Amino acid sequence: MRPNLSVLEPGLVDRIIDEAFDVLARQGVLIEDPHARERLAAHGLAADPTTHRVHFPRAVVERAIEAAPSSIALFDRDGELAATLEGDRVHFVPASSALRILDHRSGTVRDPATADFIEYVKLADGLKNIAYLSTAFIPKDIPQDMADAWRLYLVLAHSRRPVVSGAFTSYGVPRMGELMAMFRASREELARKPMAIFTCCPNTPLRWGEDPISNIIDCAEWGIPIEIVPVLLLGMISPSTTIGALVLHTAEVLSGLTIAELVRPGAPVIFGGAPASFHMQLMTNPMTAVEALQVYCGYAQVAKRLKLPSQAYMALSDSKFNDPQAGMETGVGAFLAAAAGINSISGPGMLDYVNCFSFEKLVFDDEVVAHALRFVRPVEPKGDLPAGALIDELVRDKHLLTSEHTLEHWPEELYLPGPMVDRTNWDQWETQGSRDWKARAQEGIEERLATYEEEPLPAATHAEIRRLFATTCKEPDVALPVFPGSS
Repeated sequence: MRPNLSVLEPGLVDRIIDEAFDVLARQGVLIEDPHARERLAAHGLAADPTTHRVHFPRAVVERAIEAAPSSIALFDRDGELAATLEGDRVHFVPASSALRILDHRSGTVRDPATADFIEYVKLADGLKNIAYLSTAFIPKDIPQDMADAWRLYLVLAHSRRPVVSGAFTSYGVPRMGELMAMFRASREELARKPMAIFTCCPNTPLRWGEDPISNIIDCAEWGIPIEIVPVLLLGMISPSTTIGALVLHTAEVLSGLTIAELVRPGAPVIFGGAPASFHMQLMTNPMTAVEALQVYCGYAQVAKRLKLPSQAYMALSDSKFNDPQAGMETGVGAFLAAAAGINSISGPGMLDYVNCFSFEKLVFDDEVVAHALRFVRPVEPKGDLPAGALIDELVRDKHLLTSEHTLEHWPEELYLPGPMVDRTNWDQWETQGSRDWKARAQEGIEERLATYEEEPLPAATHAEIRRLFATTCKEPDVALPVFPGSS
């Protein structure tokens, strides 16, 4: 068996789900987009003409859950299977959509640009414990009405890996779908072999605005996997208690899932979330607060009970810098998420309430998640039961350094971390140059950027993508940044 974390009794999980069904049937959800209301009305879910709230009968939600797949496969740019989100399979991915970066060369916090994003992709692409990428932050040197698609383009141009992304506007998904379809033989093949997960966030409490619900409908029609990510603020726009927050959270996820399944039965949907605590004195929203962590682990159990893949914003930090607080918050979150069996964990690289991305943190977090992944490996006998002969050998020789059992098993059993974790003694550390964590991080970043192997796209693909931007960007005659191979 693998180490496994549960915070709720099984009966309590079922009660939370029942309460969420009741909330959706009785309170309903405000649907602000008229087109979405029409789509739902066509399926028998007419909105109240005055309040625009749609009530979801339990039977409708249950059918939607039954239609949603319990396993979601992600494919790389070339159409090869890259990851499967199901059961207790755990994948770590950089967190998404920061507004700033912590410059690893100058140590300053600043607005990011396209060149920064390309460096990020090249860096993250070489991190062995990061399962796939994300559109981690938002370049500011391009028209912001196309920033969502531009980030996706930069990932696809410099990495084969799948990506977690999402649209910023009500019209963003079709453009991004067209972009991804350029890497498949057809739109149908893109649905069969998706290369991206798109994030859709309801407007808590129990409201879907025009942008996110349009994104859900468009993603379902394109067959793009959707992670539904409520952003609860415990004590402000959510109950402050764990159970109350879980009921609201579950209701919001199931409302989005039901909409997606009505549009396209079998649409791939992930039970996600980004809950935070509302700090009553500072009026901040820490996502690493202990009560928020409990909500994450709780809804992981709900997702498993519903047989849905899960996602969470964990293994990140609310600290402003890469300091002891950042290490503590990231490590705790990574281990909890892995032990809870959350399938897609968005967090590495992120600081400051998901507002700032750090390359230094990303390379360090690659090592943190390696430890978490190692901890949740299945524990099973490996030539050590019965243990009598092994213990006899230890007592006889006073060590097992040259034992056949040690020689066979230590490479897999005794994890040797990379340079970001200092396992030297004081004399060894001085002999090797007395490098602190920051120096080791800088070396790791520069080494990975230097050893990155470019897999260039055909010039015709770049030209086609740029034509797509030229015809869909709302700013006429905009000059897009040019990077090597793109012109």
